[in-house]
Amino acid sequence: MIDIFLLDENRNKTHIIDSYKSFLWVPRYDEIGDCELMVNATIENFEKLKNSKYISRDDDDMVCRIEKTELITDSENGNYLIVTGYDIKKIIAQRIIWQQTNFEGFVEDYIRKLIEENIINPAIKERKIPNFILDKKQGFDEKIEQQVTYDNLNDKIQSLVKSYKWGYKVYIDDNKNFVFSLYRGEDKSTFVFFSDNFDNLSTSEYCEDKTNIKNVALTAGQGEGIERITNVIGASSGLDRYELYVDAREISKTVEYDELLKTYPGGQEVEEESGILYRFKGIDIAKISKNEDGEIVTVELMDSVYNNALESKGLESLSSYKIKKTFRGTVEPKQSFIYKKDYFLGDVVLVENEYGISSEARITEIMEKYDDEGYGIEPKFEYLEEI
Repeated sequence: MIDIFLLDENRNKTHIIDSYKSFLWVPRYDEIGDCELMVNATIENFEKLKNSKYISRDDDDMVCRIEKTELITDSENGNYLIVTGYDIKKIIAQRIIWQQTNFEGFVEDYIRKLIEENIINPAIKERKIPNFILDKKQGFDEKIEQQVTYDNLNDKIQSLVKSYKWGYKVYIDDNKNFVFSLYRGEDKSTFVFFSDNFDNLSTSEYCEDKTNIKNVALTAGQGEGIERITNVIGASSGLDRYELYVDAREISKTVEYDELLKTYPGGQEVEEESGILYRFKGIDIAKISKNEDGEIVTVELMDSVYNNALESKGLESLSSYKIKKTFRGTVEPKQSFIYKKDYFLGDVVLVENEYGISSEARITEIMEKYDDEGYGIEPKFEYLEEI
């Protein structure tokens, strides 16, 4: 059995658990992972768990925060404590995006901005989470133009990473900091494969889920009734057309001047017959209204900029409504390919079952199980050919 460590509220290791009934460890690539520990209900274990806040392993960078402890009494099988924990990236879900945020640029910078303004250095000091920092940038080059207000911070980040096939994690470094990191799994499909034919896939479960298809989004922004500003994304027709309504009323044409300058730094105010425009790299971004004293009264985004924000919202919403092809299999842990040596969470591998269903797939979850029967590993694969 693998050693399990209990940490106190300051992320210091205080106890070791080396004997237990069962232990499940389930990190996830683009969602929140979890764990479950089942130990004998002894006074010693009660004492160990009483002031413990986190569960960790030396061989994995996921750390789980203990959120539930149950006492199960059984006259035949004995009494047990069942401890449930969740990946510490769930901390991000404790915050919402507190104020309107506009962004144009790299998606990676967008995510870092959201964390910086809502966790690391928020305007309201009580919202700050101490010892939470950002890892070094990965240099991802995907871009976005978007406005967001009041969304749950983790929901927004999770939606973004799923759209771009990234993973995200929060780990604890040597200085006991919570470190947020983005990453992208490697493509190992040319030399890592799981198949019945190669005797390294003992059980398998394939699912093609078409129950939640949407491919055309009508995104409605500000306004009332027929005056609402709308954007349509997607071009399917007939029986192949599945429509989705996206209420984006929270995306406003009116923005704060300071937010405009942060989003489009280095622009200039230009006076035209139509009024004062804010121009950035040759593109008119917003129309500015001022009073007689030259004070700014309103800043309103141009139609083209606002429509780009609605389109981005529509695309992000559609990403949750695709055909999902998933494959879960029990892997022989010491046969052919070894976890954390030949492949890792988030990597792309080749998967094939006995019915000839074969495809490149990303490992989005890995469940490790330790119990009386030994060690078992069950990856979940998500096919890349999503519609």
